[in-house]
Amino acid sequence: MPEIKNRKNTPEEKKNQDTKNQKTETSGGLKDKAARVLRVAGRGIGAAGYAAMLLWYCAHPSYYGENDLVTLFTSPRTWFMIVASTALITLCLVPNRLSDRMNRRLSWVWCALAPFAVYFSLLYLNTTKFKIKFFELDKIALFFTFWFLFGMLLIFLVITGSIRVTAILLAVPIGLLGIFNCFVIEFRGMAISGGDIFSIGTALTVSNGYQYTIDWYIFMEAFLTFTICVVSLKLRRFKLFHWKQRVSLLAIWIVCAATFYHICCKTSFLQDHDIRSEGYTHQLRYKQFDMIFTTLCTCFYLAVDKPEGYSVEKVHEIAADYVGEKDEAGNGTGTEADTETNSEEGTSDKSAERVAGGPTHLGDAETKAVSGDQTPNVIVLMNESLADYSDIGKGLEFSEDYMPFLHSLSENTIKGTAYASIFGANTPNSEYEFLTGNTMGFLPPSSVGFHLFVRGAMPSLASELKAEGYYTLAIHPYRGTNYRRNIVYPQIGFDKYYARVNFTSPKYIRNFISDEELVNRIILEYEKNDARTDAPLFSYNVTVQDHGGYSMSNTRNLDNSIKIRTPGVDWEKTQVYANLVKASDEAFEKLVNYFSKQDDPTVIIMFGDHQPNLGENTYEYLIGNEEELTPEELMEKYKIPFVAWANYDIEEETIEKTSLNYLYSVLADRLDLPMTGYQKYLLDLSEEIPVLAAGGYWTKDGEFYTLDDEESPYFEMVNDYNILEYNYIFGKENRYLDFFS
Repeated sequence: MPEIKNRKNTPEEKKNQDTKNQKTETSGGLKDKAARVLRVAGRGIGAAGYAAMLLWYCAHPSYYGENDLVTLFTSPRTWFMIVASTALITLCLVPNRLSDRMNRRLSWVWCALAPFAVYFSLLYLNTTKFKIKFFELDKIALFFTFWFLFGMLLIFLVITGSIRVTAILLAVPIGLLGIFNCFVIEFRGMAISGGDIFSIGTALTVSNGYQYTIDWYIFMEAFLTFTICVVSLKLRRFKLFHWKQRVSLLAIWIVCAATFYHICCKTSFLQDHDIRSEGYTHQLRYKQFDMIFTTLCTCFYLAVDKPEGYSVEKVHEIAADYVGEKDEAGNGTGTEADTETNSEEGTSDKSAERVAGGPTHLGDAETKAVSGDQTPNVIVLMNESLADYSDIGKGLEFSEDYMPFLHSLSENTIKGTAYASIFGANTPNSEYEFLTGNTMGFLPPSSVGFHLFVRGAMPSLASELKAEGYYTLAIHPYRGTNYRRNIVYPQIGFDKYYARVNFTSPKYIRNFISDEELVNRIILEYEKNDARTDAPLFSYNVTVQDHGGYSMSNTRNLDNSIKIRTPGVDWEKTQVYANLVKASDEAFEKLVNYFSKQDDPTVIIMFGDHQPNLGENTYEYLIGNEEELTPEELMEKYKIPFVAWANYDIEEETIEKTSLNYLYSVLADRLDLPMTGYQKYLLDLSEEIPVLAAGGYWTKDGEFYTLDDEESPYFEMVNDYNILEYNYIFGKENRYLDFFS
């Protein structure tokens, strides 16, 4: 075989090769130059960031001036900020010249330390605010917290293949969660929970109505989170895993995550060790389980378990006395085939029967109320944050009565106190209780009824009155998509829904359409309905004027003449709030005065959705330190007033206490309004248990119990209610329609 000699490149080929090499070197040089520019810019941005935070600190005396004796340069915080900022600015400006081997080692050390850095920065934010002592935290909860953090670290490593990016992805969301949580608690008095993920859009729409105060602890959380990001970015990137290693790590993560989920959600392990989210003020549990794991617990309990003894047969047994006629054995005569259908055809047939021939299962009193010319219009106002602070705890003193008309109303009036299941926020949960008769007490504390428990056509007060011949209208003068109202209202029986976009040039108070403007719209829609049809009107209205964000910096169109006289409370929030309610009271007076001159029989019902959060100082004055209160004493935070007025003769009454899930049943009994079997059941239940809300219940003998107290002599009765509610929400084709609708 002849020897193959190396052929020399021709001059032309050599020239082309040199040109190609030169282009490659030029391209590589440009990339290196761009990378150097980015590194220098990054170092400059980091240094500038620390310089800006140091200046921010110096410009806020509240950070270092804890008392008159402490000045900028006598505060230990100042020297910490100077030393830390100087060191970190230096770190930013000095390039990383570590060897590849040392850089790799330090990167892995930082990877192991990152979850601890993230955890303790958040702990510092919450330690003083929520009285957390690290060494007194529950050890099991602490173990699960770090299990969660390292689990997040591992999956980020597998996905990104970068220690730098992983540490940042772990630090930034948790840091922001901690900061947002502080603001949320300040605004509504309730910490962030798992159910809030469904309300992010709604929260964003009202966020500009609040004032945000960045205190020392929030500032330090931002400072420490920024530091974690800077340290991470100082480390040079290197290749972490081959694809086989990634697959192996992903398999390990899946096993660990599945085990975590199984223990927390599918076993009673946490409950057995008294680790759980309790009620709507779960921030009170932070000092036992810290913020991260307490928040996780609110996610674990979003699902609803079947109540003890649940079956379709048990539902029919409990409801038997309220459906149809009873046979000689005392059992309801409705057949399973008649009552368990949930088809559109079956529902429409029953609706037509009721409209044509009157109520299907109403007694003599109810039939009289919905027959002929006596059918009353029903107007409901759920008034945002309406509360009577003359009747909460010690009470507050103002320069004048801030709801004089409501207090003076007596003729043809039923009024009293109801208890809600929420405080400070989550308005649709009170809507859900009033419109369905269900209590949020049997549902997860962090859930929102409209988000999780209305998924398709569902019976409600609206569908009931619609079946009785009413035109059903809902009005809420704010964003129509908030809390899925634009989807939920049609599903539960409203013919029409008007939101903010349906108001033309309305009057605003602060950033919200005024209650007076809403009253004008109610009157307009009543007149349109009266001219169009003989059908009575059910007008359901949710106000927004008195929404949180009570700041003296925004009192546009608000008469701020009422002053707070009680010392030691948050005067700004309380004073603005009182003047807002005075404007609501005047709007309510206008509505009552209008219908007092109308011939059509009309009932107006108004109640609050929840108390507002007027600040820790205000509530500490009213009811004391929450951590030292019993569940019964905590119920003071859930009291709201209600009133029902008619423009025809009714018997006046003051009802000492009820709850929002009972409210329609209790009033319908007095006003001869139509009632379903379920509402009649709730009326009877209210005779034995006058109040039943998420915080607990009072019995007719005045005793108070929490809902999970199995020692209560009323536990079986409460469980029966739970069984019926479960069928109402989750029964699907087995929902007992003849009972609920």
